[in-house]
Amino acid sequence: MPKQTIKSVLVIGAGANDVQHGDELDAATFQITTAFKQLGIKTILADDNPFSISLENRAAIDHACIGSLNVENLVGLIERYHPHAILPTVGNKHAFELTQELLEKGIIQKREIRLLGVPEATVRQVNNPVLLSRTLHKMDAPMKSVVTVSNYQDALEEAQKLGYPVIIRSVLPKSNSTRQIVHDQRELATAVQSCLSQSRAEQVLVQQSLAGYKEIEVIAQRDASGTMMMLSMVEDMDPIGIHAGDSVAFNPPQTLLDRQIQDMRDTAFAITRKLRIVGINHVQFALNPENGKFYVIKVSPYFDRMTSFVAQSTGYPIAAVCAQLYAGKLLRDIDLGPNYVHHAALVEPTMDHIAARVPVWGFTEIPEASRLLGTEKKSVGTVFGIGRNTIEALFKAIESRYREPADFHLAAQQKLTDDELIVKLVHPEAGRLFVLIEAMNRGYSVDELTEMTKIDPFYFEQINKMRLLIKEVSDNPNKEPVLIKAKGYGLSNQLIARLWKTTPQRIYQMLVDHQLTTKYKEIEPSAGEFDQHTNSFYSALEDENEGTKTAQPSAMVIGTGGLRLGLSNAGDYFVAAMMQQLHREGYHTVIVDTNPSSVALVSELSDKRYLEPPTPENIRQLLKVEQPQLLFVPASYSQLLAALKPVDLDCRLVILPDDRLPQLDNRAAKLVAFNYIFDGEYAYPLGTTTNLLSPEQLNYQSTAIRYPAEVPDYAFQSVSDQASNAVMTKDEPGLYQVIFVKAGDEYHQLGVQPLPLTETAFLSKVLQVSLPGVFTQLLTGSLADKAVIDSLKQAIDPGVVTYRATFPFKALHVRDGVPAINKIIGARMQFLTSHHQDEQTGK
Repeated sequence: MPKQTIKSVLVIGAGANDVQHGDELDAATFQITTAFKQLGIKTILADDNPFSISLENRAAIDHACIGSLNVENLVGLIERYHPHAILPTVGNKHAFELTQELLEKGIIQKREIRLLGVPEATVRQVNNPVLLSRTLHKMDAPMKSVVTVSNYQDALEEAQKLGYPVIIRSVLPKSNSTRQIVHDQRELATAVQSCLSQSRAEQVLVQQSLAGYKEIEVIAQRDASGTMMMLSMVEDMDPIGIHAGDSVAFNPPQTLLDRQIQDMRDTAFAITRKLRIVGINHVQFALNPENGKFYVIKVSPYFDRMTSFVAQSTGYPIAAVCAQLYAGKLLRDIDLGPNYVHHAALVEPTMDHIAARVPVWGFTEIPEASRLLGTEKKSVGTVFGIGRNTIEALFKAIESRYREPADFHLAAQQKLTDDELIVKLVHPEAGRLFVLIEAMNRGYSVDELTEMTKIDPFYFEQINKMRLLIKEVSDNPNKEPVLIKAKGYGLSNQLIARLWKTTPQRIYQMLVDHQLTTKYKEIEPSAGEFDQHTNSFYSALEDENEGTKTAQPSAMVIGTGGLRLGLSNAGDYFVAAMMQQLHREGYHTVIVDTNPSSVALVSELSDKRYLEPPTPENIRQLLKVEQPQLLFVPASYSQLLAALKPVDLDCRLVILPDDRLPQLDNRAAKLVAFNYIFDGEYAYPLGTTTNLLSPEQLNYQSTAIRYPAEVPDYAFQSVSDQASNAVMTKDEPGLYQVIFVKAGDEYHQLGVQPLPLTETAFLSKVLQVSLPGVFTQLLTGSLADKAVIDSLKQAIDPGVVTYRATFPFKALHVRDGVPAINKIIGARMQFLTSHHQDEQTGK
């Protein structure tokens, strides 16, 4: 089918968040479909993630189809909507597997449907490492040795040929957690058995281990004419053997020679060309630090956490450019609008700053999970920091993590015995950076630590600078030169106050007294060579300021930060949907966030972005610069809220209900919730929900719910009246639910609570009304016209709909994990019955 005939695209969504992916895929989907709309291309989005903001983006999505992500549903959508093309690159690896199933059914060929981004052969190779390996070997790409076997005896023979350690992986795995590194014959037997059971082909791969090598990640981009560019090269601090998603990562690379950069760049280009990829391609390399030889270890021609990190840290609009490439445009023809120079899409990004990305863990919520790091990913999210040097970027990134200890983990490490410290050095655990600082405090040399950890000596030099800086600050309380130095390297007021045994407020006042005001630098992809404006900023203790006050009226929003268990991306969804409503009401939106995957950071939702830790000092400074009318702060940021309480903010403070998890949860009983919008005068019903019985735990859980609840006719009116009366007693407008417990034939009221974010997202899609938008309207007083209420009254019956939370137990190898609201990582929803043919259900 000719390229110019693409008029509609079926976009395969990513589904529920898991350990492997978070908000970044929804963010890419939002941007690409928005660009498609501008190009006149209709979109059909298939997804079942209740926390997806893209599914509610009616300005860009023509048909939001909520249903299970399986081939049967996709065939139904193809038969119904007759798309000209399919886009699999925003749906993670699962979208490629579904695409291959469609190819095998012949429906894509029969209907002459185009695949955007990748040809058919590439889809098959991405899904089968053996096929991909053959292709790469034929083109003489440097590859590690890999052999396919179907039993333990053959695996043993190959492992003995290669020499331990070796890596065992499933062929066509049933899940993502199938990669294991083994060091001896005993470990081999267990790994082969486990990976065979996870393989749909009943085969495993025995691979040469590259443990200890440097891991380098390249994001390349190609258009249909073959023009290519490298968008970024990222270096992981931790070596091969620790999953890249669990490593500290730096953009640009910190320890590579120019020759190594050019050679890996050329190889990434050659692979991208050979696979005929259009759009982005994420190629990962293992680099031998002894001789400079490198190997290709993974090829991912789809959006992932690295593409989002690169986009935010360079300022290059990857998703917007890729959308135009998918539509058939060439890089030289893409116009990025008035904020960019002509041909900006064709210029490889250059950076005059350093970005550091650090993982966010879920061990607080699931303490039984092993903290040991290996080849399987364990982090549940990421945050990043930007600075003029490596140390500043790293300090900021660490400060950005949710409720990071004010003492930089120093006290906890000092409690370690020498033996415990050695174990943690040899067997790395989550948070190893602080262990390395303590090891240097105890006299370990750079050479010793390099040998034990395989981390490049450069990073130990940086870690030592961090250690010495902390010591210098601690030894020189209240000294202005030391304070200037500390702030120049990114130390927070909280850490300095802890070291000086004073308060952060005192440090802030010292900075004001000495006129040490923060300036802001714009992140744009030419490093200042061209006059371009991305409206993304980071702070620097310098003389020149590039930040200006946003047009008024404005609203500043503190984002929910890195993805964490319990909140999942429901918080990010809520913020993004709220910002959409603020735009509708004429507000210019400013967001402060350091989650590179956040949907709320896309330019269509935020007019300005500050990629800074949400510390009291930063927020106070930004309020002076921006002077917004509204300030939104997540409820869980209790320390920030406490620090802002005595300050004259000169704006209205609104607390976002990001951590208001259900408090009235009795897992032993069946609960019924009556949900409402309360505008301060009237309570408008949003229907009923009930918790479902878990077949595994054999009890009722609020992590699985049904809409509507089954309340018998004899009780419904009485219970409904009780619920509405209870809501009418609330002091503040908002979204509420009244919980009842069923005992026999009677319903007893347990109480009233704010509608949890998870159910806010779910009900928004069930009722086709943006409840975060309603929440915003209640605050700004724009709900007075009751248009939303009228739409609810006229809403068609969605039938029975279910919501089921997902958990990371399998990925973290936690046996018999007990589902709970604070352990949620994602969710799925499904329309079971319906009294109408509703395009939102995809039926």
